[in-house]
Amino acid sequence: MIEVKNLSKKYKNKVLNGLYLKADKGECIGILGANGCGKTTLLEILSGSRKPDGGEITVFGKNPLKNKAVFSACIGYVPQENPLIYDLSVKDNIRLWFDGNRAEFKALFEKGIVSRLGLDEIKNKRVDKISGGMKRRLSIALALLKSPPVLLLDEPTTALDLKLKADIRNILKIYLESGGTVIMTTHDEGDLAVCTRLLLLKESRLTEIDKGISGKELIALL
Repeated sequence: MIEVKNLSKKYKNKVLNGLYLKADKGECIGILGANGCGKTTLLEILSGSRKPDGGEITVFGKNPLKNKAVFSACIGYVPQENPLIYDLSVKDNIRLWFDGNRAEFKALFEKGIVSRLGLDEIKNKRVDKISGGMKRRLSIALALLKSPPVLLLDEPTTALDLKLKADIRNILKIYLESGGTVIMTTHDEGDLAVCTRLLLLKESRLTEIDKGISGKELIALL
């Protein structure tokens, strides 16, 4: 579904160097690593918001580096910082990202992703007036509006309460069961439990690690 070969990115130092990554339908891959190791840079490249210095990306057999439309059609991205316009309402933020017709837009609030994330109840509130957890839900809803087959999440449950974390994980499980693919950065043990595979990003390279790794062992690896 999505495959990365020999990916590289350099700032002052080499952040990514010869990375290989393949994620198939229904997989949830957790990317682990110390702060500053390049996890966010990797997701930014996979989302099309940052250019790599070298390497290949293939999504459904297509090259998004040559055709940017592949990124927008196939990949939903939830960055660490919520991509929201704070002085607009929840509904207006959704309207800016949505490109369907009026009936489809209405359905989002009645039985679609907006309703499933509990945002229909606060649709008329300004974004700067809603909680951090609701902002995060809204960011995830925006990423899923087009039902992309690949979802990228950068620390999706950081600083959220236990209920919100559980709600987001349930949404991810449903998405995976429907055949979606998730690649996310996280250190939260609850998030790791959703993952089908774990990869460690260290010294500019990705290494697969055992899903049954203990917290102490993981800390030692980082």
